Amino acid sequence: MKTTLRKIVTEAREVFREHGYDGASMQDLASRVGLKKASLYTRFPNKESLVPEVLALTLEETVQGLPDPNDDWQLTWQTLIGRIEKTLEERQRCVGLHLAYGVTSATPEARAAVCQFFTALREKMAQILRLGGIPDPDAVAADTLAQLEGATVWITTSGDVTPLHRAAESACRIAD
Repeated sequence: MKTTLRKIVTEAREVFREHGYDGASMQDLASRVGLKKASLYTRFPNKESLVPEVLALTLEETVQGLPDPNDDWQLTWQTLIGRIEKTLEERQRCVGLHLAYGVTSATPEARAAVCQFFTALREKMAQILRLGGIPDPDAVAADTLAQLEGATVWITTSGDVTPLHRAAESACRIAD
């Protein structure tokens, strides 16, 4: 069976989500996808090179197939918030946020990818809000993203998803 790059990236995302950047290993990933570690290195030269791919896939899955915000910005906003909420509830943490705490100036490619991920997601959110005439859409998008992401701390430490649901409900009210 051929191991696709997408499968490697998808499994890398789960390894990062479960173990963080520092705790993730190429050996664990190779075992998960059924490759020898050397074969994995022919596709990705190091762990850091996986981060941009993981976050690009995550962003793609988050925004792909959203309703056209030009037709109904409110539906687009609520759909996006719902996707983020569902992912955070099911996975109990955001891979981007988890990676943000693990990458440093010693991993500039990974650090840049994390910044790019959150900037792109915030910009997508702000773009939708602009269409709705929401005042200061950049700040509203950033605050909404911070509240949703921050709720994962509560999930991780207590198992309580209630703050996440409240943050999502509050975000959806923006479109009312």
